[in-house]
Amino acid sequence: MGRVETLRVSGGRGTGLLAWAPLFTGAINSYGPIHLNYGFALYFLTYQHGFVKRGLVGEMLSGIQWLPRTSLMLIEYAFLAAAFALTYVVFRTVLFGDTAERRLAAVLLSAPALLPHLGFLFAQPDVLLYLLLLLSLWLLLRGSTIVAVAGSCVLCCIGLLGHEAFCLMFYPAIAAVLLHLVLRQRLHWAIAAAHLAVFATTFVCVMHWGTLKVSPDTILAEAQSRTNVGIQRQVYDVMASSFPEQEALVHHLYSKDVLRILVLTILLTTPYLWLLGRLVYGAMTHMGTGRAQRVITLLLFGSPLLLCALGHDTTRWMGAVGIDATLFVLYLYLTESEGSAARKYLRGWAMSRTFVAWAIYLVAIGPYGATGLRAADQLYSAWTGP
Repeated sequence: MGRVETLRVSGGRGTGLLAWAPLFTGAINSYGPIHLNYGFALYFLTYQHGFVKRGLVGEMLSGIQWLPRTSLMLIEYAFLAAAFALTYVVFRTVLFGDTAERRLAAVLLSAPALLPHLGFLFAQPDVLLYLLLLLSLWLLLRGSTIVAVAGSCVLCCIGLLGHEAFCLMFYPAIAAVLLHLVLRQRLHWAIAAAHLAVFATTFVCVMHWGTLKVSPDTILAEAQSRTNVGIQRQVYDVMASSFPEQEALVHHLYSKDVLRILVLTILLTTPYLWLLGRLVYGAMTHMGTGRAQRVITLLLFGSPLLLCALGHDTTRWMGAVGIDATLFVLYLYLTESEGSAARKYLRGWAMSRTFVAWAIYLVAIGPYGATGLRAADQLYSAWTGP
């Protein structure tokens, strides 16, 4: 495994402030009113009636008898602060590196899918899953040892306990890293296969034994007895529904307004997704990777969009695409040697004439939400009126 660079501080005041741009954009987008937050429902889903998927966080808090709005908000902010802090820990060497590194990391981490998205979404389970992904990458950055691979496997399996969607949302980034290590002969293929097998087995077990054991009414009543916050029954209804029932719900939720906002979202963020694809593909090309690996990696990063068939939170899945691709680009940068062709390529983009235009565009269009880009939602609302 390539080494991780030691911390370097260079550049003037402007580049120093640039390093804090992701934190600023993430924090400012976390501010605002919260009404019937989807994630609040998961805080009351426990293993009281038997093991159930998505019940990990609720079980962790099951000993707290009363969770008022203030406490729930503080818990949400604690998770969010941990996610922001860990981002800076894992990528500190590029965020506080030389000018090119700061530009690269700051803009990518301030883009629609990263810290602004997490702040604006302000919801479980996405923040928890992001934390587990970051911890997994941090372990893999420390070296391609059995301990690092095994530890990341455990963290990914914990992610499945938080929400089974981790399988398509964030595991693709880990799978891409494992594939990269195997093909560069830094990891034996059998170890990577074992990682995948354990993860797949855990997913099957969670799906098989994690069904809701009681009526959604029971869970909802128990939740409402522990808080003064409105709880979305839909969370529990989805867990109790069959696949055809869930498909029908998804079709119902994809209203004309949602679809119009989605189309506008895609139009506004197509350049962003194109840029991520270009950076991933270009960096891997300069590393001398085979075309098959580059194509497979891009397909892996596109796989979260398959979740659109199971849920209407379309831009959550688009956000996962952006997170996976971005973290993989930064992973490649950190693990390549100083002066490597891949590093020169990424640094070249960060120092290019078009960089400032990209930076303005990525920050200006704002974060992804659950069902649309914030800017797309605002533009559509302004056009159609109240």
